[in-house]
Amino acid sequence: MTARLEKTQAITPAGGRTRAGNRAVLPLVLGLPVALWQLAFFVLPVIFLIVITFWKVRSFRLEPAFDLGNWEKVLTSTPFQRALVYTTEVAAIASLLCMLIAFPAAHAIALGLSETARRRWIAFLIIPVFSSYILKVYAWQVVLSPGGVVNVSLAALGLPQVDLLGGALSLNIGLLTLTLPVVTLILTFALMGVDRSLLEAARNLGASGGQVLMQVTLPAIRSGVGLAAVTAFLMSFGDYASPVFLTGSNPPTLSILIVDTVKSGSQWPRASVIGVSMLVILALAFVTVQFLTQRRAGGAR
Repeated sequence: MTARLEKTQAITPAGGRTRAGNRAVLPLVLGLPVALWQLAFFVLPVIFLIVITFWKVRSFRLEPAFDLGNWEKVLTSTPFQRALVYTTEVAAIASLLCMLIAFPAAHAIALGLSETARRRWIAFLIIPVFSSYILKVYAWQVVLSPGGVVNVSLAALGLPQVDLLGGALSLNIGLLTLTLPVVTLILTFALMGVDRSLLEAARNLGASGGQVLMQVTLPAIRSGVGLAAVTAFLMSFGDYASPVFLTGSNPPTLSILIVDTVKSGSQWPRASVIGVSMLVILALAFVTVQFLTQRRAGGAR
């Protein structure tokens, strides 16, 4: 019996190490397809895009080279600088509007509804995310056009028609169509993770609704709010459909400028410079928001 016990004790550590090793390897194996996908369809294309920025175009054909002229011509050009400022302003305004609309909706869904109703509203939000965005933009064209639903309704009421297409209103409507369901979902899931006992304790201590929101709810979902805001900014900053179909590309955003640059003499290298610049700006925005939210969370602790 003693011999068996000693043999079992001798075998157990090795078996434990084997099981621990399997648990450590399993996540790597499961994550390998995702890593390969990201490498093949994101990392390598971005590297190729960066390389192209140094190439030249001769007789409408790309030729490998190492020329910094593309960067200089694009970054110092007035159209690029104007498009950069305009695109940033549009994305910032659209993100602010999206957050102002999405947060109350998410708060009501996550904290004000029963579990059954909450599941239904989440499903209603998921459906638009996977429906055709281009189709929805075309639908807004029909609604906002001079002969569209809005103006026809105004004419039936004896009111003058209004020009809704081609301005900030139509552009923000299109961008909200793109971003609002996603941002509302992010905020809803963040709010669902809030400890309800903390909210009830704050109310029992006499805190008003505004105090509970500012001092308990928002600090608890700071990371979620940051993620939602930066998501709205990223999606609005890189959108192409709404500026083209709802504003007529005037003034052009950076996405439109890429297409226009390619059309002007097949200038793929200069268009790639704009694309890489957009990626850098978006990466900086994401990292900045993450840094600020994490630092404030650390300070709160």
